[in-house]
Amino acid sequence: MTEKCTPSTLAIAVLALFVLAGFRLAMAAEAGAPAGPEVTVMTVSPQSARLSLDIVGEVKAMREVELRPRVTGTITAIAFEPGREVKEKDLLFTIDPVPYEVALANARAGLAQAQASLSRVRQDIERYKPLLPDNAIPRQVYDQALAQAAQEEAVVAGRQAAVDKARLDLDYTRVTSPLTGRVGLQKVEVGTLVTAGQTPLVVVSTLDPVVVYFSISENEYLNLAKRQEPQRKTKKKEDSDQTVDLLLADGDLYEEKGSLDYIDPTIDPASGTLTLRAVFANPKRLLRAGMNSRVRVYYDELDAALLVPQKAVTETLGRYFLTVLDDSNKVELRSVKLGARQGDLWLVEEGLRAGERIVVDGIQKARPGMVVTPRALPGS
Repeated sequence: MTEKCTPSTLAIAVLALFVLAGFRLAMAAEAGAPAGPEVTVMTVSPQSARLSLDIVGEVKAMREVELRPRVTGTITAIAFEPGREVKEKDLLFTIDPVPYEVALANARAGLAQAQASLSRVRQDIERYKPLLPDNAIPRQVYDQALAQAAQEEAVVAGRQAAVDKARLDLDYTRVTSPLTGRVGLQKVEVGTLVTAGQTPLVVVSTLDPVVVYFSISENEYLNLAKRQEPQRKTKKKEDSDQTVDLLLADGDLYEEKGSLDYIDPTIDPASGTLTLRAVFANPKRLLRAGMNSRVRVYYDELDAALLVPQKAVTETLGRYFLTVLDDSNKVELRSVKLGARQGDLWLVEEGLRAGERIVVDGIQKARPGMVVTPRALPGS
């Protein structure tokens, strides 16, 4: 016997179908829902850091001398190879010595003549002196002999000075290196007539150590001075020297540490900058005068600094932002106050707490309010 479908039974069946269809649609929607965009994140943790400032500098020799002749004459020999290292007192140039040899011989002859005249006058004095008590000679004759002896002594002294000068001039025909270092390209050739004190011959410069000159603005100077003052009070005198690093043109860090040895006493009123100098050892002769570099000056030390990669920072209208994730991986674009750069890291002074996560890669995909899929930065 067939049962009749009552209205209440039909209503229940239709409701059950709707519930089942809705459950299946919800399951399908959940299964097919796309995951949030994948981003790379790092957890910010406090760490010790030395704050530094990178400043463009120029490498120069500690000592550099442009040689000029001290006597006039013709270059007869060049005794060095340009670009080679030389030692102090090594012979570099020879100026024709013949005229100065003649001058020395003439000066010596004049000296001998003056000495002979002085000797004759002294002999006269020795003969006259025993005759004075008996008035065998007039007193005036003896006094004149004494005066002539004094005059002849002055002549001898003048002739001796002439000999010394002639000997010096002859020595100056041999132009030697005043220091140990590298010699440059000669500016004269054999046969060139050079003039005393005027004609440039060559430049000789030291190799080790070298110095690097750099300049900082007045504001940078004030900032550095204020930050370093507390450290100066706590450091011992022997630890007070300011050490610096040198960044080469290819970005590598020079292996030798440097030290500040000179600070200009005045700020240049034209440029508003202060010039400083750092000294670096150069045992391998890697550094050469004229090289462009950057000096890294350390001015403060922090025990709990929050450092983030520069690529994690975005800038908009002069304001800086970090993309921060909360516990549910929801994106927040947060304004922060940044401090100094430390290599490829940036110091965060305000707006970030230790332990928070920030997006390092995939910032363009992480929009505020969006839920993302985080992947930890390797090594973080």
